[in-house]
Amino acid sequence: MTTKVEEKPLYLGHRERLRQRFMVDDGASMSDYELLELLLTMAIPRRDVKPLAKKLINRFGDIGEVLHTPAHELMDAGVSVNTIVLIRLVAACGMRSAYAGFRDSNEPIFSNWIQFEEYCREKMAYKEIEEFRVFFLDASYRLKGEKLITTGTVNKSSIHPREVIRAALDNKAVYIIMAHNHPSGDVKPSDADILMTKNFEELTSIMDIVLFDHLIVGREGTFSFRAAGYIKDKKKKDE
Repeated sequence: MTTKVEEKPLYLGHRERLRQRFMVDDGASMSDYELLELLLTMAIPRRDVKPLAKKLINRFGDIGEVLHTPAHELMDAGVSVNTIVLIRLVAACGMRSAYAGFRDSNEPIFSNWIQFEEYCREKMAYKEIEEFRVFFLDASYRLKGEKLITTGTVNKSSIHPREVIRAALDNKAVYIIMAHNHPSGDVKPSDADILMTKNFEELTSIMDIVLFDHLIVGREGTFSFRAAGYIKDKKKKDE
């Protein structure tokens, strides 16, 4: 009588090779689908997940898109609830990590500007609809808080300046940063964006609040009105 030797699934060796490659350079040399494949192994222990990883990348575009895809769309793509929780958890950790880069800092916001822009991208770039947020700074340019003002089409008629000014006063803000996203991914400002920025700069100055910057956020990066010269470097009148 012979005893049949149970063979290990071939994907187990492949998983180990993926882990070893990741440990070499934190995944820098791995493609998007390989990183996603390694992530999926954490939620799906007994299946070859390479086909699913490739399917998700092909369907949604890149790993960033997959991580920020709404749960119902992932379900439609055949992803289980447990796997969706893991994917969304990684996205949430990325957002918290970006926020931690400047949240508790006693330094002015521009000392951690890269982390701040990354947080805005994590928060807004992958949204399917436009959002308009305001960040509040004290007299030393330190972040005091933020508020989502509105969702939907962002223009001067949909955003009420009094809401922004009231929120700034409630947070004792001296400077504010406005930010909104372009779901298309293109961060080039429209004529309406430029006009809105000019109007808000004038209106906030009446209340002795300085518009420090306005960011347009997209999947590929951000556009800074201040860096582009639309907003001049100003300080409070009494400084």
